[in-house]
Amino acid sequence: MNELIARYYRPPFIGLIAFVGVFLGTPLAHSISVLVREIVGRQNEFLTFFVMGTAALVMLLIGTRRNDEVSGTLLGYAAGILMWVGWASYAFKFNEYSLGLGMVARDDTGAKLPFHLLFIQGSIGICIATLLFFVFNKDTRCNAFRWIQKACRLNVGEPDSGQGRNFCRITFLETIYVTWFCYSASLFLGDGRFLGYEHPVTYSIVGLLAVWGAYLLYRLSKFTRVMAGIRYAIPTKSIFWIPFGEFAPRWGFYDDVWLKPAEYSGTMWTVLAVFAVLVVASGLLPQRRQQG
Repeated sequence: MNELIARYYRPPFIGLIAFVGVFLGTPLAHSISVLVREIVGRQNEFLTFFVMGTAALVMLLIGTRRNDEVSGTLLGYAAGILMWVGWASYAFKFNEYSLGLGMVARDDTGAKLPFHLLFIQGSIGICIATLLFFVFNKDTRCNAFRWIQKACRLNVGEPDSGQGRNFCRITFLETIYVTWFCYSASLFLGDGRFLGYEHPVTYSIVGLLAVWGAYLLYRLSKFTRVMAGIRYAIPTKSIFWIPFGEFAPRWGFYDDVWLKPAEYSGTMWTVLAVFAVLVVASGLLPQRRQQG
């Protein structure tokens, strides 16, 4: 057993375990949202999603208090997914449901989408405005924010050592903000009032995102610590999800099975099983000490 672990607990397997595990969380989150609506109905979703968000809050409190890298990272990621599905996403749906807004056409082809997605799309301004806090944070570990600081020559001060970082809080906020920003941006990209799914610029941007995602995955394959890999995989999977989860099904390459869990129950049960195995494995693998 030890020989087997030693064989696979090295690059590129560490990064691949982190990426696949995190990536599969997105279709599962979509399926959970769809199943709740199909089982209890739109008018009765509130209690289910409220409990889901409350469970996320409990996970966040436990993970933040423990401040352990393994439990903090895993609990922060799980709390981020459940909080987005349970409280954040449903908050955007509330007015749509209570006011009976239904669907709205958004381009000349007659394509329609639920009103709550327009609310998510419209919230990108708040998302970017609050993200500026992290852009100007001298202690940020995000490569994108560091690049912005360097490119804009921002004098934000010298960073601290990072020894007291709370991994649960960091992972939770990263999951929420990356999901929020990428979801909103993809809605703008596919909106016919701006570009639309069939615009040549859209094809170019989506292609560039696929290349960028591949580059991030290449960097992830070099990781030697699985928990650091999971945190890096969160933005990596979100970049990947835009071309392969949002646009490829729209262009007819394959069906978005995660939005039809009852029809593709076998597939989604398999996704759930693989996700559970990878998450448990990532927590049980030997953990190398965090450096700085």
